Order: sequence, then structure tokens, then C-alpha cells
Amino acid sequence: MKKIINIFIVFFLIIHASLTAQTISNDFTLRLTILDGEQLQTLYLSDVDFQNYGTAEMIFELEIRKNTDRAYENCYFRILLSKDNQPLMSTISRPFNIPASFQSDVLNNLTLSAGTYRFGQTADTEVHFEQTNIEPEADKLRDEILSSGKAPVGVYILTIELMQLNSSVPLAREEKILLKAVNPSYLNPVAPGAPAGSYQVPTIFSQYPLFQWTGNGSEFQVMVFEKKEMMQSVDDIINSQPNWISERTSQFTIQYPQAGNAIPLEYGKTYYWLVRMFVNTSSGEEFVDSEIWQFRVVNPEQGANLQDQLAQSELWMFLEQLLGARVADIKANLKDFSLKRIVYNGEEITLDQFFNLLSSYRAEKIELVDFEAPEK
Repeated sequence: MKKIINIFIVFFLIIHASLTAQTISNDFTLRLTILDGEQLQTLYLSDVDFQNYGTAEMIFELEIRKNTDRAYENCYFRILLSKDNQPLMSTISRPFNIPASFQSDVLNNLTLSAGTYRFGQTADTEVHFEQTNIEPEADKLRDEILSSGKAPVGVYILTIELMQLNSSVPLAREEKILLKAVNPSYLNPVAPGAPAGSYQVPTIFSQYPLFQWTGNGSEFQVMVFEKKEMMQSVDDIINSQPNWISERTSQFTIQYPQAGNAIPLEYGKTYYWLVRMFVNTSSGEEFVDSEIWQFRVVNPEQGANLQDQLAQSELWMFLEQLLGARVADIKANLKDFSLKRIVYNGEEITLDQFFNLLSSYRAEKIELVDFEAPEK
């Protein structure tokens, strides 16, 4: 049981409605401040573990103010934890005294975890946590916590009560949401290409593809690598100098640049790419890399028949994204239509330019005003 207690001694909680309704003394005032609460996405339990103090970051501050001029004996802190209205645990400090001379102070999770804070100069005023009660519901989370070290997804509320022995009325009580844990757990490339190692390497026809993905992190960064002849494995490729590392973005799409510090993509070559997802944790910023995907860049103007087929395919995809179900009527009218000449803004353009325009549209960089299909 000691091992489980060491894992679960953490510092958040949701409290029962019956507790919120009880009377609270006005002898003390507690004010709890959660630091960077809006940015925090993942919480490592070890960072707020009182009995296993180690590499914790500053997570919260607690201001305590005494509103009387008398001394208080046999006081103790009670820390309560629940997840999504389910009580998980409570941890209680040894009794300590608060002398009449004490007025106010500001504590934090590091101070309390160290177990050396004193309200006065004597040992009987020291705050040290040693007793923990774990609810049956907490046992269900044990395997997940043991495997990841992170608090499972959910809403956690931190409740701190200043109590006195032989009294059920708190001297002071404070409660706040500590974390809405999302523990970023998925990051999936969408396009272009397919997972590395696929039987057939997908082809694309633009040297400036639009990269798309899904994920639940806060910021993302795309990295693109060229597969060269001397590279024997995927690890060799992604450990080489990348052709491009994008700027960080909170969006789920970004287009390969036509200028800047990116090495141009070349026809006939195979490229690998991944997305790096950044998350804010109680131990600082961390990142997670996606699965590695691959694609091959092909010149779309290598053959007349291929050009016609590719242009039609891309055009239908473009119109379906734009018009949805209404594209069926246009498709019926253009049955067996051969598209060999593309005009944009009154000027004939190449198929490569056509693909780049469609990529720009998908990146919401151009607006389609009119579409006209000439007669056969």
C-alpha cells in the first residue's frame, strides 16, 4: 500500500457538495493562486507529491493570513483530491501550532513538499505531511498512472483546508481548479503521402504541398527530409539535415514555402515528413513527434494522357470541397469531358501551376470567384 500512496499523493481535488455547504471559521483567510493554469495541459504526479519531493516546478502559491491575535494549537492541513467529481484521496499533515505572533505568509507547493516550513521558530510549528487515505475509485487509475506518470484526462480541483483537532469546522478553506488535463495523446498526419514503409509510395504533383494533420497539442512544427541514396533506414533520413523546418503554428495546415530557408522539393525524389507537437507540462515544455510519412514528387507534365487524368481528378476534388453535393450536377454535365487546357485569369497555365493554385486554395490563400467549363 505504501507504493500506491507514494504514487497517488498529489495535490488536487474536487470536493463533495456537503463540504461546500458547511460552516467555515473566519479566523484565517486562505488565498490560492494557480500558476500558469491556463497553459498547463499535462501534470506529472511526481511534481506535486509531498512525500516524494524531487524535481517539482512551481505550480501554486498559498497565501495564509491570521485574522486574530491569539495562538492556535493542534492545527493541521488537509489536502483533498478528486477527478470529475469523484473523490480520489486526501492527505493530512501532522499537527502543528500557530503562534500568536504569526500574521501572514505565502507558501507554495515546493515549500510544502519539502516538509520544513514553520509558522514559528520551534519544531512544533513545522508542517509535514505523512498520512494519506486513498478512495476505492483511485485504485482504478493506478495502472494508467504507473504506465505514464501523468494525471489521467479530466478536471482536477485543488482544495486546501486548515483544520484543528477535535473540530469539524475548518479554520479556513480554499478551492480552485488546478488542471483541466488533456495529456496530449494523439497526433496524426493527414496529407500528403502515407506512413513510411508503405508498400507503395504515394505520388504528389506539386513542389509546394500543403501539409495537414490533427492533434491535441498547443503548437505544431513540420519537418521535411529528403531520402538520399546512401540512407538505408528511416532513422538515417530523419537524423539528416532537413530540407525545411516550419515555424511553429497553432493551425493544422501549413504549406511548403516557395522562398526563404527551405530547400526546394525536386521532381523524381522521395521525401519524408513528420509533425512535432509541443505541450505545456508541470515540468516545462515538452514535444511529441508524429508517425513519419513519405511521398514522391512527380512532374505532372510527363505525358498528355496523365496530364488530363490528373487535372480532372484534382479538379473534382477541388469542386467537391467547394460545392459539396452540388458538384454532382456539374459532374453529370461534364461526363467524358477532356481537360487538356487550363486558363486562369485569362491566361493559360501549366498543370504544375494548376496544382499549386489548388494547394493555395486549400490553405485559404485565394478565393474562387467563377468557374466556367468551355463547350466540347
